[in-house]
Amino acid sequence: MLTSEEVNSIALESRLVLTDNELVGAVRYINNFLNMLDRFKELDLKDVEPFSFAEALECPLREDTVIQFPQTQAILDESEHVDGAYFKVPRIMEE
Repeated sequence: MLTSEEVNSIALESRLVLTDNELVGAVRYINNFLNMLDRFKELDLKDVEPFSFAEALECPLREDTVIQFPQTQAILDESEHVDGAYFKVPRIMEE
């Protein structure tokens, strides 16, 4: 079981600020989830074969190739969030 202080500390590390009501709900939700996971310990899985995708297959993906995007300048010309050849994005982290 996690305490309110532990959940709040985790939230702050994730840059989340929780109200008192949100914190109560988060503690309840996380602890319910952890309790559900504990129920898996009760299962008898000794005769269950492991499931695996580890087969030696050739990679079906295409090879990576670098190509020039043809409309780059048109997109930059139409955008209001451009600084030279770059898009301006809002700052999301504090200094």
